[in-house]
Amino acid sequence: MQPLFVRLFVEESGQDLIEYGLVAACIATVGILAWSAIRTELGSKYVGWDTAIQNEWHPDDPITP
Repeated sequence: MQPLFVRLFVEESGQDLIEYGLVAACIATVGILAWSAIRTELGSKYVGWDTAIQNEWHPDDPITP
C-alpha cells in the first residue's frame, strides 16, 4: 500500500476529469477577463453614440400666437 501522496502522482484514474476541469477553468477565466474589457469598451462607445445623437436633434421653435 502506497501513501496517498505518492498514489496521487502515480495513478492515472480520473486524470482526464482533472484535465478537463483545468481547461474549463482556464477558458472561463479568459472569458471573464475578455467580457470585462469588452463591457467597458461597449459602455464608452454607447455613451459616445448617445451623446452624438442627442446633440444632433434640434427641436423646432415653438409657434407664438
